[in-house]
Amino acid sequence: MTLQRRLLIFGAALPASLLVLALVVIGFVLEHLLLESVDRGLVLQAASESVSLFDRPGQDAHLHFEESTLIADLQRLQHRGALYGPDGGRLLAFPDDSVAPPRIELATVGATPQLATRTLADDHRIRELRVTIGSPRGEPHVIWLAVSLASHDAALAAYARAAGLIGAALTLVMLALQIGHARGLGARVQRLHAHMQRLRDGDFTAQPESDAGSDVIAGLRDAIADATAKLRAAAEGQHRLIADAAHELRTPLTAMRMEIDVTLRRPRSEDELIEALTRVRAEVDRLGALASKLLDMASLRRADWERVPIDAAELVRAAIDGHRAPAERRGVTLHVHGPEQAPLRANPGPLRQAVDNLLANAIKFSPPGGAVDVTLRPGESGLTITVEDRGPGVPASEREAIFAPFHRLQRGSDGAGLGLAIVREVAEAHGGRAFVTAREGGGACFHVVVARG
Repeated sequence: MTLQRRLLIFGAALPASLLVLALVVIGFVLEHLLLESVDRGLVLQAASESVSLFDRPGQDAHLHFEESTLIADLQRLQHRGALYGPDGGRLLAFPDDSVAPPRIELATVGATPQLATRTLADDHRIRELRVTIGSPRGEPHVIWLAVSLASHDAALAAYARAAGLIGAALTLVMLALQIGHARGLGARVQRLHAHMQRLRDGDFTAQPESDAGSDVIAGLRDAIADATAKLRAAAEGQHRLIADAAHELRTPLTAMRMEIDVTLRRPRSEDELIEALTRVRAEVDRLGALASKLLDMASLRRADWERVPIDAAELVRAAIDGHRAPAERRGVTLHVHGPEQAPLRANPGPLRQAVDNLLANAIKFSPPGGAVDVTLRPGESGLTITVEDRGPGVPASEREAIFAPFHRLQRGSDGAGLGLAIVREVAEAHGGRAFVTAREGGGACFHVVVARG
């Protein structure tokens, strides 16, 4: 079932059906109330007649219709009455005997008023009341009273016409409004559906069409637009990463092939072969380091980022202990600043890898006899880990680019160019960010912000 059809059914057809049902129920209630009013009038009239039915001299039974000062109103409202004797025969009738039954079986009538509706030959309906009244001599008589239901039926007919007109008008209005609403809403959803189809086919180039609304669908469109932009950026980053990786892999492979080709052109001495193999081994090590970094990045993106309680201060101290040997070989001193304990919810493996990468870079670019400072700054929103070196620093124009995969500064040509990209991946996976600033007095300050989980 299409969205437009569903909206028409639940927005117009179903409410219209409920409206018709409500109007019908109201009609039944109105008919019951009107009939109850008629019955109440007949019962009161019967009670009045029963009190004075035998008040004439000789205690002869009679009715008071003709003696009423309201006889004109009784005739206009078509009130009728009849009296029946002990044998069930009709003794008298008002205003005539054309409607009242000629006989009534007294055995079928009790002292409790009996009410019924009868339709005459001309399709005119009347409401009848029958009740047995005992005479002072103990003889049973029956009072028969009737009133026309013409005004009652006219009122119901007028209600039916009005309810029909109101129901039809409201149904048409709801249908017209819902058709317009369904078309507009269906078109908006269809545009989003078409955009999602393009995303499913791998087309991230276009944004979803603009939506001028302010409801949940407009919010959904904005969310899809944000997701499209992120998917486009991720796809571009993936393509760029593949291209850069292919380039980085091609370079050592080309160097290895050239070295082998040159070596095989003529006989070589043992020393020359050892020298050539050493150069090939260096390129193999470079390939191995590159492959290792690529695997690290891939594992980070596939990781189940379950955050557990850790002590970030202990993690940083362990990382520093692991880098003391290479630092001492370069004559670099490592210092840690901050609290003795820094409780945090994080993924310890990737976070340790990020700190290791920053320490390795800082030691690598620090001058002999320099120092590297690692500072922990707990905050309300998270924890910041800062690694400061006293090397050449990072130019302002390169401070964002160095976090891209395979980007290397001119200050050093070795390395895979993936260490800082991994640092950013880890920070963003923890809901934070990674960035670099200049250190006062020279050098660089790398910051990793980890949001509290």
